[in-house]
Amino acid sequence: MSLSTVVTNVANEAGYTVESNIIASTETTTKQLRTLANRINQEMSDQYPWTSMYASGAITLVAGQSQYELPAAFSYYLYETFWNSSTRWRVIGPMTPQEYAETQGYGLNTSIYTRFQLRGISNNQLLIYPTPTAGTAGQTIIFEYIADRSVRPATWAAGTAYDAGAYTFYNGNYYSTVAGGTSGATAPTHTSGSASDGGVTWVYYSGPYKEFLANSDVSIFNERTLELGVLERFAEIHGLDTIQPRYQTQLNEDFSRQNPGKVIYAGGYGRGNQFARNNIVVFGTWI
Repeated sequence: MSLSTVVTNVANEAGYTVESNIIASTETTTKQLRTLANRINQEMSDQYPWTSMYASGAITLVAGQSQYELPAAFSYYLYETFWNSSTRWRVIGPMTPQEYAETQGYGLNTSIYTRFQLRGISNNQLLIYPTPTAGTAGQTIIFEYIADRSVRPATWAAGTAYDAGAYTFYNGNYYSTVAGGTSGATAPTHTSGSASDGGVTWVYYSGPYKEFLANSDVSIFNERTLELGVLERFAEIHGLDTIQPRYQTQLNEDFSRQNPGKVIYAGGYGRGNQFARNNIVVFGTWI
């Protein structure tokens, strides 16, 4: 279900009218619903570690280099997933600020175990300690993380007109085009650089994609849940008290369905869903 469909459905249910070009519209209600769709979709992304956002990263150690670039779409790492695939030893971390301070030239902390810390605001802030030497150069550190990709562009299709600067999606990969044009018959499948589909040259895109950039963009989450969230927030703003809140319950159920092994059934009269997210335990609605 595209952004255009979500916004139109919510407007229709709430008794409002929106313009057809959601992304480019400057009309007040259309802009508001577009903004709410982006906000609710990002809130859905932040609330749980969704499996649809799992990604794998890897770095190759270089002698004398302690800081490494994180994946372009990196949002946050998944706990206890850092391993040295060359030695099959776990990489300990993240270091606390106190532990990191001890490593900074004071001679207070040495370790036979490789440790890590994520630092700063750039993507060049994965710190590996001790600093790799010639003896460890070439070893590979692997880890799992959450990609900052809660939205994806429409799937590539042959014979489709694409504007300059457009994005597309195919077989799990994101692509962008500089020049645009009409696509040919060969779907893009490359995972680096650029290639032509016979009509449009697509560049493999590895960065974040967390906002709706086109009317045809789709959420990676349950669109009905997204609609509920947008509708409830819109109703709250406009005082439409006839809308019954169901969004959070639906979101909890969406997550529990994709993680059946993490659902704990409590004794008594009800059934409770317990979720662990970002090292915080929260409880879903009793059903």
